[in-house]
Amino acid sequence: MSAIDQPSEQMISAAAYWLTLLHDDDLSTDADRQAFNVWREADPRHAIAVERMRGVWGSLDELPAAPARVALKQAFARSGPSVSGRSAQVVALLGVLFCGWIGLDNMPVWLADQRTGVGERREVALSDGSHIQLNSGSALDVKFDGQQRVIELLAGEMWVDVAKDAKRPFVVRTDQGTATALGTRYLVKREADGSTVVSVLESVVAAKPDGGETVNVAAGQRTVLRNGRVQTPQPIGNANPDAWTRGLLKVDDRPLSEVLQALASYRRGMVRFDERALQGLRVSGVFRLDDTDAALATLADNLPIQVEHFTDFLVTVKPR
Repeated sequence: MSAIDQPSEQMISAAAYWLTLLHDDDLSTDADRQAFNVWREADPRHAIAVERMRGVWGSLDELPAAPARVALKQAFARSGPSVSGRSAQVVALLGVLFCGWIGLDNMPVWLADQRTGVGERREVALSDGSHIQLNSGSALDVKFDGQQRVIELLAGEMWVDVAKDAKRPFVVRTDQGTATALGTRYLVKREADGSTVVSVLESVVAAKPDGGETVNVAAGQRTVLRNGRVQTPQPIGNANPDAWTRGLLKVDDRPLSEVLQALASYRRGMVRFDERALQGLRVSGVFRLDDTDAALATLADNLPIQVEHFTDFLVTVKPR
C-alpha cells in the first residue's frame, strides 16, 4: 500500500496558524472559529495537518529548549514593532510548532538551497556553468569553493550536466558515499530503502561508498551504493533513467506496483494498492508525468485492474 502525498508546506503553515490563533480565547473570535472549520473541511489534507499539528502542540514541552527559543526569537524579530500583539504571538508560536512538525532530522531538507514539491521538476543553472535538474520531491545543497564543487543530495533525485573545471572536481554526495564526475552527464537518486543509485549517461563517474573502494561507472551503466559497498556496474539497458527530465516515465516490462509507485510520486494525493494482489502484472510503455490520472486510466484500459477515484486526493487500484 502506498500513501504518497502529505500536507503541503502551505497547509502545514496554515494549520499551525489556525491552532495557534484558536488556542487563546483572547486572540480568536467566533468568526475565526467558523473560518477555521470551513478551511479544515475544504481538503482532506487540511484535516491531516490539523491532527498532526495538535499532536505537536501536545508535546511542545518535549521539544529541545534551544531550537524552541531560537524559533521564538526569530519569529518576534521578524514581526517587528509594527505588527500587532495578536499577530506577533501567532507568528512566534507558529515557529515553535513548525520546528516540532518537521523535526530536527528533517531540518536540512526544509532548509535546502534547492527543493521541489510533489509533482514539481526544476532546472538549476550553477555558478560554474553546470546544469542540474531536480526530480519531484527532491532537495540539495550547493557547496562550491576554490578546491571543489560539492552537491549534497538531501532527498530525491537529480540529473546533472557537468561543466569542465580541471582544478575543481564535481562531486555529488549522499549519506551512502560520493559520485565524482570525470566530465559527464549522470543521475544520482536516493532510494526509499536508503541506497543511492548512480546512472551514467556520458563519460565516466567514480562511485565511492563511505569506507569502501572506488568503482568507475561508464556511460550506459548504473551502480548502487549501500552500507559501505558499491555494486558491480550493470547495463542500464532500456531503462531510460533520465526520461523524467522530459516529463516522461518510460518502462520496459516492469512490475505494475513499481509503475504505480513512480506515478504516485508525481501525484498530489494518495494512491493506495496492495502489491501482493497485483503481483504478476507487468507494464511496458510511456506515460506523461504531468497527467498521472491519464496514465492510470491507460493502465486500467490495458490491464485487468480497476482504478477508483474517491476524491481528488484518494485513488485506489485493485484487480478486477
